[in-house]
Formats: sequence, structure tokens, C-alpha cells
Amino acid sequence: MIDHVHFENFKSLKNVSLDLGRLTVLVGPNGCGKSSVLKGMELLSAAGQPRPEEWLNTWRRFNTIFGGRRDPGRLASPGRPTKIVLSMSESGADKLMLEISVPVPVRTIRENEAYQFAVSVQGPAGALSVQVPVELAAGLDLEAGKAVQEHERKVLGHPRLARFAGAAYLHLDANRMTRTSVSGEVRPRMNADGSELASALAWMKGAAEDELAQLTADFQKIVPGVKRIRTLRELIKNRRMDRVDIDGQPVWRPVDEELLGDRFEIEFDNGLVVPADLLSEGTVLVLGLLTKLYEPQRPRLLLLDDIDRGLHIEAQAKLVDALRGLLARDPELQIVCTTHSPYLLDRFDHSEVRLLRLDENRYSHALALTAHPAYEKWKFGTQTGELWASLGDAWVSEVAESPT
Repeated sequence: MIDHVHFENFKSLKNVSLDLGRLTVLVGPNGCGKSSVLKGMELLSAAGQPRPEEWLNTWRRFNTIFGGRRDPGRLASPGRPTKIVLSMSESGADKLMLEISVPVPVRTIRENEAYQFAVSVQGPAGALSVQVPVELAAGLDLEAGKAVQEHERKVLGHPRLARFAGAAYLHLDANRMTRTSVSGEVRPRMNADGSELASALAWMKGAAEDELAQLTADFQKIVPGVKRIRTLRELIKNRRMDRVDIDGQPVWRPVDEELLGDRFEIEFDNGLVVPADLLSEGTVLVLGLLTKLYEPQRPRLLLLDDIDRGLHIEAQAKLVDALRGLLARDPELQIVCTTHSPYLLDRFDHSEVRLLRLDENRYSHALALTAHPAYEKWKFGTQTGELWASLGDAWVSEVAESPT
């Protein structure tokens, strides 16, 4: 289990540390850094994930993780930071740290600007470290250069690093989730945005019946009146561009084709059958979340943004109950989520809540709810959502900045 995370110069997280439990909820105003915590954990976890195409060039791993809109120059805190630091630690075991050198001001970052990534794992079994890309010393002979690059591949492919690779950050889009999906995978899995949900459900219906039954049982508790989840096949039209060579010159032409895809619908106790695209957003989002939680080989660390989105207060309570049931059945699972709902927060223990707040410079600060100076006075007989509403979160930046 990841019990501690630390961020430096990452978006609004100028210098933020958080202790985590198996179930942790982040709360605070919009833009205070809650999603940045989840994104930082996702990116750090991805650094431990080997990719088949990188066997000759490990730089490809970081070029993929930090490409495009995730360019380190865009992710760096305002100002002129020279280094971004992301780290997370397992209870009584290893600590993974990623340091990204940002050698130029953010405003002058050019596309494909080179960055230096320093990866280290420290723990009881010793330390592993490597820089990517490796800067080979001038005059280094061929064999010595190969040895350096082999060390790079060895560290980045080490099981201690790969152990941190089990995170999934869901940012579900109900519109994509309700579309007919066509998956080319032998075992379809729902994507982070919820696309290919129908194909994942169809696969579970044939190959993971026990998991689908548990998923359906939890779904029925959260959404009243659900009888079953139905999956169906459907032909869809797809247009692709086909290349044809004419007199040695490439010519591209559109080709229309029909593909066999999957869709889903929900049957209710009264016999009503509702197609996916006519379901409420909350219903679709809950189904997607449960699908990711129940799919075989689910992630060890699940990062969930705004889990109360589109849900009635009763459904919010039942969703948290379902999450706790999963945690009880799977000792390897850990969940970090965000919410704005005091009603959902009532289903959490005081110790599971972390508050975030921006200071006047728009840098984030984070503290446990139990760190409030008057917590011992107010903790008895007060539900968590009520306690948060009473104490607020303005105190977080004040306490965090006060001298000790």
C-alpha cells in the first residue's frame, strides 16, 4: 500500500506531502490541487510500467508519459523551477522518486524540448538509480557505453520499480461510455475515460461471470430497480483512409466499412429496458466505476475524481459502502478519491479525510482533517461531513504556513 506521497514544483503542488490509507478522500475548493495529486500519482506510477517498444531506447517511456499536454514545462509550478519531484512510498518497503530537470522557463519551452529524468528506488533492499537519457562521457568506448545503457534498462525494468506500476486514474466521460464499442483486444478492458465499456461488459459476461455477478449486485444496491445488465452486438459504420499507389505516388481515398461492436442496456424490475445513451449520467458513471473495480487483474491503486458526480445522496452512501466491500475482499486494493459532497463524506472516518487549500500565491497546502487545532474538542459525536462544513478548510494554509 502507498502510505505517503510528496510533490515539489508540480502544478500548484509547490511542496506538498500527504499520508494515505487504504481509502483516502481529498476535499477542498475547486482548483486547490486535488486532481493534481491524483495526476501526479498516475504519472509516477506510469514511470514504473515497461513498454514493449522501449527495449532499445528507454527514453521512449518518458517521451510517452510526458509528451504533448503533459510536457514537464507545462506541469511545472509557476515561476522558474529547475526541478519537479514526485515520490511515493510503500508501507515499510520501497520509496520511488522521479526528479525531472526543467532547464528553461516554462514560457520558452519548445516542442520536444529535452529533459533529464532521474529515477530512484530506495528501501531495505538497497538503492537503485538511473538517469534518462544517459549522458555518456566523452571518449567512452563502445563496450563501456553499452554497459551504461544496459544499467539503464536493468533499473527501469526492475521488479521493485514495476511494483509501483499498478495505478489507474479514471476520468470518466458518460458520452463515450454509452457509445457502441469495437475492441481489437483479446480481453477488452474499459479505458480510463470509460470508452469500450460495452466490450468490457460483454467479455466479462462470457469469461468472468462471478465478477460480473458481484458487479451487478453492487450496481443494484446503488441504482434502485436494476434487474440486470444486458449486452448486445451491433453493426456500425466506420470510415477509414486507404492508401493506393498510382504511378508511384500515394493517393488516399475514403473507404466505408461495417464493424461488429458491443453495446449495453439496463433492464429494470418493472420490465423497462433502457438503452445506454438514455440512462442518467450518474447511472452510467457508477456502472463504469464498478466495471473497473471488478474487472480481472484490476489495478492495485485506483484514483477517482469527483465520485459523487451525478449521484443522489443515498446513492453516494451506497457507493462508498460498495468501495469498502471491495477493499475488504481485496487486501491489495487501495483507493484515493476526491469529492465536494459533505453527504458522501459522512460515510468516511475523520482519519480518512485530507483537506487541500490554496494560499495567496496559489500554491497548495494539504493537511489531515484531524490536524485541525480544535479537532480534539469537536471530534466526538460529529459526522465527518458536518465536521468539515463546520471547520471549513481556510485553516489549512494558515496552519501549514505557521512556524512550528
